[in-house]
Amino acid sequence: MHSKGHHNLRSGLTIRAFLLAIGATVIMSFWTQHSELVIDSPSFNSIHPSVAGFFAVICISLFINLLLKAIRPKWALTQSEMLFIYAILIVTGPVVSIGGVHFFLPTLIAPYYYATPENEYAELFHRYIPSWFGPKGSEVIRQFYESSEGAGVPWEVWLKPLLIWTPFLLTLYLIFLCMNVILRRQWVDREKLVFPLVPLPLEMTKDAGRGHRFNAFFRNGLMWIGFAIPVIIHGLNGLNTYIPSFPAIRYKHINISRYFTEKPFNAMGYTAISFFPCIIGFAYILTVDVSFSCGFFYVFSKIESILGAVVGWTGKGSSSLAQFPFIEHQGAGAFIAITIISLVIARRHLFFMMRKAFFKKFDLDDSLEPMSYRWALLGLLGGILFLNIWCLFAGMTLIVALTFFFLFCLFSVALTRIRVQAGMGCVHGPLTPQDLILTAGGTVGVGAENLTILSHFHFFTGEMRGLISVMPSQLEGFKLAETVKINARQLAFAVMLGTLIGLALAYYAALRTIYDFGGNILNNWRVRSMPHVPFRALRTALSHPREPDWMGMQFVGFGFLFTVFLTIMRLRFLWWIFHPIGYAAAYTGRTIHWVWFPMLLGSLVKYLVLKHGGARAYRNFLPFFLGLILGDFFMGGFWGIVGLFSNQPGYLFFP
Repeated sequence: MHSKGHHNLRSGLTIRAFLLAIGATVIMSFWTQHSELVIDSPSFNSIHPSVAGFFAVICISLFINLLLKAIRPKWALTQSEMLFIYAILIVTGPVVSIGGVHFFLPTLIAPYYYATPENEYAELFHRYIPSWFGPKGSEVIRQFYESSEGAGVPWEVWLKPLLIWTPFLLTLYLIFLCMNVILRRQWVDREKLVFPLVPLPLEMTKDAGRGHRFNAFFRNGLMWIGFAIPVIIHGLNGLNTYIPSFPAIRYKHINISRYFTEKPFNAMGYTAISFFPCIIGFAYILTVDVSFSCGFFYVFSKIESILGAVVGWTGKGSSSLAQFPFIEHQGAGAFIAITIISLVIARRHLFFMMRKAFFKKFDLDDSLEPMSYRWALLGLLGGILFLNIWCLFAGMTLIVALTFFFLFCLFSVALTRIRVQAGMGCVHGPLTPQDLILTAGGTVGVGAENLTILSHFHFFTGEMRGLISVMPSQLEGFKLAETVKINARQLAFAVMLGTLIGLALAYYAALRTIYDFGGNILNNWRVRSMPHVPFRALRTALSHPREPDWMGMQFVGFGFLFTVFLTIMRLRFLWWIFHPIGYAAAYTGRTIHWVWFPMLLGSLVKYLVLKHGGARAYRNFLPFFLGLILGDFFMGGFWGIVGLFSNQPGYLFFP
């Protein structure tokens, strides 16, 4: 580990690749606002990797590059250029969409627009909101939700809050980058984690070789068979969306809990099975124990609920989420344990990394990392310091601010680990850091002013498929960079610059769309419902003060200890199939409801292939399962375009 690495020649990033990436970001920014906000069409960026990123690579590799080769072969984009464009788009996608500006901008307006004499928002917490948090003025706030009727965006009142919040957001992205640099070598080189979302873009962008128009991946018949399955399913179902008389294939959200209406089995709650082709494909790439455990522990959580009903245990805590079997609380404990265990396993690497950061002459080569270990450590500590100072100016106490960002970093690392090891590109997460702080401290212990500021942070913690998903996307980009020998430092700089440009574009495009149409007629979840959620919860917490929820904290502790137990068993016994990543992934929000069954199917198929055909059979069948993924994302992009140009809500391929 502490020997000098070989300085292989790293391909530089080209100006045209960067310009193409920024051009694609511009298109995605404006497209996203109209498609996802105005016509409520399927989202290109609510799952990860984003449909926009995959669809761009599909278009470039299958169409644009062929045209360039036909005109002049030297003009064709190289694999490193195509993957660079992809790496930029999967990072900027969440910024311009759900979890980014779609939640962020309405959050600054919602506590004022939805304030009424009945809910007493003004009396309960308006005085705790800093004057610089958002635009002021009743007319500006009204127009945000009811349209400016052609008057445009009142930039003069938006400029100050955007300039104050932008450094905060960019610092979050910088912290993600620094944590990725610190952990990348351990996870990629030493533990060799799977990165199931990486193989497809790698295969799609490989060079075709002399005498071929398409590379080996696109010439593989099994790939096209796999590709055809989701194309047929989504083709028929998409036509059914626009022509109801057209036959459809029901493949998702098949509710099986309706067959369990008697006690105690009705305690299992909503349970559905789906057959998402892309999830089956991703599960095939995973190790069998991880994919099996994701499905198994979801079923296990249902068994917990049934057993609780059998023994009459309906134990409740002090919030609506705190009810046996405390799924979100167990998940929070599991997330914390996943990160701490990861750091313990990486302790040797972290020790050498720290020595390199403080003593540059130490024999550990970090020249091929996205930034030096010294700058990564300084960036992480400096970023956390800046965020805490920012929060102190907003009115938070230091202990609450430190606790929040500590938990946020733990959850971010855990999400990244789940993404690169379980391939779950759309994780909703367990309790948020805010919920966990309130569970442990209660209303009085945390304080009204702290709770008010924390409520404004819900836009980036409430859904992990949003801003927080940038961290795993960055790491996947660096994995791609290492594989095809892209200069990682150039990529890191370009990613941060692309993020800034994407954020600026998203501000302009989203605010223009919202003020032109009025938020009240735009996508309900993004503009009205989700941004209002934290303030309804804040009102409840302040008007009905909560004590610390000790029962909830016990289940957080149980989730932590059970994850540690699963890890110890895996390390000691090779036959132990229950993986802690599967437990953490299963005890999240809605995500696992959608994917548990196809994860089990994928694990079963891989087990049978390995058992009867070995590693060679696994490799031979891999193009088929990559075709399942490609077909899903291709049709997602296709119907997104149809929805945009038809100006109608389109067909949703996932979830």
